[in-house]
Amino acid sequence: MQIDVRQIDNQIYELVFDETTIAISISDMERLHHQLSDILRPEMTQEKRSRHQAFLTKLKTAEDNDIQALLRAAAHDDILILLHSSEQDDDLKKKLYGNLSENLMKIYMEDLVFQFREGVPDYRFDEAMARLLKTAETLSKDGALNFKIS
Repeated sequence: MQIDVRQIDNQIYELVFDETTIAISISDMERLHHQLSDILRPEMTQEKRSRHQAFLTKLKTAEDNDIQALLRAAAHDDILILLHSSEQDDDLKKKLYGNLSENLMKIYMEDLVFQFREGVPDYRFDEAMARLLKTAETLSKDGALNFKIS
């Protein structure tokens, strides 16, 4: 079987299986990529999850000013995913929400209900965490984000 992938435009791809062509959106392509990565490289998926969990754990040790610097520097959707991921961790949830203004908290809470009522797709979580980790590294190098060593 001959398999090919072609990009039609910024939002649409074609998957070609011999004579059969299927058009899919970029979000479906990202989901497919994530699923294939999980199947073909499960060790990388586990390493990624461990790195993400370690980051979330370290965030609880940061000072309020440092958390605020991260919240200012990160993209809105990435903060939404960060807030959503804190729902199961009361300490992290308190730390994050405690560093939002009342107005921002309202905005994020409304956006969370609207965007993620069915949860966060794994591929979106992974992408947001990668960007947050990169932002945190930059802030850390600049001295604006520090973690306590336990």
